[in-house]
Amino acid sequence: MMAITHALIATAGTSLILGTADPLPLGLAILGSQLPDLDTTQSTIGKIFFSISSWIEDRFPHRSITHSLLATGFIAAIALSVGYFLLGDIKIAAALPLGHLLSCFSDTFTKQGVQLFYPVPAWAVSVSNPRRRLKTGGAGELWVLGGAIALLCFGIYLANGGGITQKVSQSLGLKDGIVQVYNQNASTHKVYASITGVWASDRTVADGKYLILGTEGSEFVVTDGKGVYKTGEQIIISKVTTSVGEAATTEIRNISFNDEEAVASLQELRTAYPNADIYLNGQLTVDFPEEVKIPIEPNQMVTAAVMGSSIRFSYCELDRAIALLREQFAVGTVEVKIVRPTKQIASR
Repeated sequence: MMAITHALIATAGTSLILGTADPLPLGLAILGSQLPDLDTTQSTIGKIFFSISSWIEDRFPHRSITHSLLATGFIAAIALSVGYFLLGDIKIAAALPLGHLLSCFSDTFTKQGVQLFYPVPAWAVSVSNPRRRLKTGGAGELWVLGGAIALLCFGIYLANGGGITQKVSQSLGLKDGIVQVYNQNASTHKVYASITGVWASDRTVADGKYLILGTEGSEFVVTDGKGVYKTGEQIIISKVTTSVGEAATTEIRNISFNDEEAVASLQELRTAYPNADIYLNGQLTVDFPEEVKIPIEPNQMVTAAVMGSSIRFSYCELDRAIALLREQFAVGTVEVKIVRPTKQIASR
């Protein structure tokens, strides 16, 4: 039973400390948690690696060299060399020695304790009263086991949400945390912002759920399907949290025009991606800019503007861009952002 307790303590601690729910480092932490008990052939790992365990058992007392910081350092030197320099992942490199260290530390709460500072023969115990120490298989260990399971679930929950820092940012409504969530998930899902705030124009309530289209520094561009808005400009926020929505893929394309009719190429995009959300960024020079009439839209971000002989687009919705560019020949390049549901991709 102690092997299971060690494994759960190691995975819970590793998940919390490294901020990961990745099965590989958690699995390495479990392996590391079993290594201290290689010094006895009665342990699970000792039975598996009987010859190694028997050799150690004949030469060293139980809970001495394999339960020490010396052993942790030896394991760390090997793991860091392999995991970091060959695999390039510090979390994978740290998981094995961290699992070993957490297992050794947990054993300091047992009746016998461990020789944590071997070769110094002193026994390290965390509770001075022997009656308060844990007994293997006793009720105290069951409580520890339950606590480790709860911590493991909590660690995985935090890791899947971006870690402790991310959860705090979400709870406080900090914009930097929202940007991080968007950057982590925008390539595979739609990311929504639940905003508490007011419209900058008249300070009326702007609370609602908005789809995040992109970020500009610590601010972000959002839409509610009726218009496009930028935080810090159109919407003054007091609190914002995020949620990851339906699966979707974001594709970025560049379309160039060489004095050719602009609408045809843009209509081809709509035909190719009928259910996608498509937005344009960039600037095109047109023949008759004076004929482009852009209506004033209260509370909305300026997604299209005439600048001399050019039209500048900033998160301009495709159908709107088509309407503005009718009967215009264009020169220049625009960036096209295509957000389409994953189901559509599978059916194509």
